[in-house]
Order: sequence, then C-alpha cells, then structure tokens
Amino acid sequence: MRRQKNLALSDEVEAIAWKSQHRRNKRYKALTAKGKNKNQVVTALARELLGFIWAIAVKTSRSALGRAAWINPIPPRPPA
Repeated sequence: MRRQKNLALSDEVEAIAWKSQHRRNKRYKALTAKGKNKNQVVTALARELLGFIWAIAVKTSRSALGRAAWINPIPPRPPA
C-alpha cells in the first residue's frame, strides 16, 4: 500500500488492500514473464483492482448501514 498520511482505515480494509497489492504484483510478474502483451496485462490487473475496490465498498457499506439494513435495503411499500 502506498505510504500516505495516517488514514483511518479499518483492519478489514487494510487486509483487502494488502491482499490486492500482493496478488496483482504476483500476477503482473507471472503474466509478463510468459511474454504477454504489457497493455493487456495492465488492463487485466486494472479490472482485478476494480473487483478489490468493489469488495472494500461492500465491506464499508455493510458496516455503515448495519446488518438489518443490508439484508433488506428496500423499505416496504405503504398499503394503498
């Protein structure tokens, strides 16, 4: 993870970010060693990064909304 000012990140978010960093670095080395086109490798890893960003967003939204709101995010309609 890039060194920045101390950000107030939860342990879960830091774990996901660190996992992402290691996985993408490993995949980049493996794919370029196989001789894959660099632009295609970077694009594939960018798509994978998007998946990790989505995972972080889901984790943080679940904790912000609470368990009950996440299970049923749409409130019931009032009777007509």
